[in-house]
Amino acid sequence: MNARDRGIIRRLAGEWMEEATRPIQRERVRLWTANNDLAPERPMVWITEIPWAEFEGKVDALKVESTDEHARWLEGFMRKRLFTARCLKTDEVLEPLWRVGVAISGWGYGVATSENQIEQGASPIQSHHYKPVIADFADIEKLKMPTIRFDREETLKWWHHYDTLFGDILPVAVTGVQMAGGFTAWDNLVRWTGVTEALMDIYDRPEFIHALMRRITDVALSQMDQLEAMNLLAVGNSGCRIGSGAAGYTSQLPRADREEDEIRLLDQWGFATAQIFSDVSPEMHQTFALDYENEILGKCGLNYYGCCEPLHNKMDILRTVPRLRKISVSAWCDIAQCAHRASQKYVFSHKPNPAMLAEDAFNAPRAEEDMRRRLRESGDMPCEFIMKDISTVRGDVQRVIDWCAIAYRVCTEGK
Repeated sequence: MNARDRGIIRRLAGEWMEEATRPIQRERVRLWTANNDLAPERPMVWITEIPWAEFEGKVDALKVESTDEHARWLEGFMRKRLFTARCLKTDEVLEPLWRVGVAISGWGYGVATSENQIEQGASPIQSHHYKPVIADFADIEKLKMPTIRFDREETLKWWHHYDTLFGDILPVAVTGVQMAGGFTAWDNLVRWTGVTEALMDIYDRPEFIHALMRRITDVALSQMDQLEAMNLLAVGNSGCRIGSGAAGYTSQLPRADREEDEIRLLDQWGFATAQIFSDVSPEMHQTFALDYENEILGKCGLNYYGCCEPLHNKMDILRTVPRLRKISVSAWCDIAQCAHRASQKYVFSHKPNPAMLAEDAFNAPRAEEDMRRRLRESGDMPCEFIMKDISTVRGDVQRVIDWCAIAYRVCTEGK
């Protein structure tokens, strides 16, 4: 990295630290903690999965000036976080440190996908058509049991790199695996079998689907246990995103019975989702997804369930999830029914429809009414708004700015 690029990065590190040490950041931590502890003071706001490439070349604060490849990535990442902190009215916390993840290999399932993709211009969203690579019982053996390996030398190399680059300005910390209990079995399964094929097999070949889910679950459990045994986990009480939601700050993690310097799965958030089951009955959802997912979630201290699938008619089966704390309330959920059928208090993690940012013109009044309706129908449930899966904003960054401003105003005004 040349001297000019180094100077750019160090300047941005200083700006990061300046923003991260503002009192508003500590206040956001306090508010997230209250919300995740089921003692909310107000609904919270987060935006993610923004199609930056559509407009970053048009916004001065996002334009990358470095020449070195690594410096360009680093500068781009820092600029996006600083733009979010300064220009988007949200509750995202900018932490006063730079995280270096532990270098790990040997995890995953060992099966590649075969697919056709349709690119969507500058959007990060793509269309996929998956070709089956697991079609019968013999193919299930393609899923390999993991052997986790921790590369201490590689981890320290990157820690030293960043610490030397800007550690005197922005502290650098090695961070373990944030959410080892993140289990998206059905997202993976349909990539290997094909979507239509998997849904038909639930009816035509249930024993095949059960055998495949058993293998996927066993691989995930082995991976989790190895990470825990090697003490490669991070505590879930942080600003890192959990599930398909937002910050994981809570006073309830780590659990009180933890040994000093020991971090267990019980000190983390878990997450599961079966998005492809939107039109599958609750009984089949329980049998082919939730019964397996609960083996994973049972190891975790608090849990988040769901993503884009509507869950209003599945609230009864969700009561079987151990220590369930947050439920995704997608754009296709009947919110009032979710609240009515809830067996206890949860955080409702609202996912407004991102299509509102992709129309010919952004309809601000409609966006506001959608949020207010969601809050009304949620009753006394703690709430958060997560705008995600944004395929396009038509190259107009102002739509992102305006949505955040509306959401923040609605959330600070209350129901």
